[in-house]
Amino acid sequence: MIFLDAIEDFLRKEKEKKGDGTALTYRRKIYIFHEFVTLELKANDINYIYVLTAMGLDRLLDSVAYYQRVGNIKSRATIDVYYAVLGNFFKFIYEEYGWKNDYFYDYEHINQFKIAYENKIKEIGLNNSKQEPPVDKDVAKEILNRCNQLIDDVDIKDVLMKKKGVYSNYISALMVKLVLLYGLRNDVIRKLKLGDYNIDLNKLTVNKFCVRLPDRLAMQMKRYIEIRDAVLAGCVNDRLFFDDTNFEKELDNTKMFIVLNSVTGNAQSRAVAKYAIIEMLKNGISAEIIMEFTGYKKNVLDDCQDKINEERGLLLMNEKCQILDAELRKSDLYNDM
Repeated sequence: MIFLDAIEDFLRKEKEKKGDGTALTYRRKIYIFHEFVTLELKANDINYIYVLTAMGLDRLLDSVAYYQRVGNIKSRATIDVYYAVLGNFFKFIYEEYGWKNDYFYDYEHINQFKIAYENKIKEIGLNNSKQEPPVDKDVAKEILNRCNQLIDDVDIKDVLMKKKGVYSNYISALMVKLVLLYGLRNDVIRKLKLGDYNIDLNKLTVNKFCVRLPDRLAMQMKRYIEIRDAVLAGCVNDRLFFDDTNFEKELDNTKMFIVLNSVTGNAQSRAVAKYAIIEMLKNGISAEIIMEFTGYKKNVLDDCQDKINEERGLLLMNEKCQILDAELRKSDLYNDM
């Protein structure tokens, strides 16, 4: 059995247990490990079993650093998945073939690896904050449909009669749409002023950026301004969104994103914002502009970029060589060399 056969057996087993999505995530990570073992440790199809079973703490940690380096990984969450994949792979080859590496077998060695791994994470300087994953496309569409339903079906009479939950769900749906579209941080939405919205040009100014609203959202915002004026009944308030029980009170996070409860099970907006940020990054908007516009910091952008890299798949060295060679051949002077 060659090394790649063992890896493919492992991936087939993971696909059977956990499905296509997990197998795809595992594939790139275990192949980067294969690249490390073959390029850095000089393993081949004759000696790879010995190399795997004899790998000590330093070499295992070197593989973690290698994965971080070739993937240009910034967030800890992605590296933690690699660490978990390693554990599952070594467990598999022991249970399936009897190839034992002590650092994945007995408690004492497992604990040593865990402690050393934590120290390596600190040494590499990865973002160590807890990063919740972004919602996926299907959940994003479900959120959007729920928001549109609440916005389009709202009855102004129910709002003015302060029917329980109507106004809260209504403005929450509008704000969630802004997060889903623009990836805005809570405080950025909370600080929006009435003057930031141009009803005639259908434009919204956010952190000095002027963006045009999509047609449906533009129509919904125009109606919102009418409802907003009716709720205020002549009272002056310069906030774009406000609490109808206390016009001067800033909206709290729960009230702002209460709509998310019915779809995601919580009222946290960051996972939704990450979906929008990932879309912006995929469309070529620079991280600097996104940070300035959305109010999110570099650690969140790094986490989103890591997610993109994971979806696209980290390039193996042979793939990088093919890309480089193909691009170099496009040089104007290549054929004259």
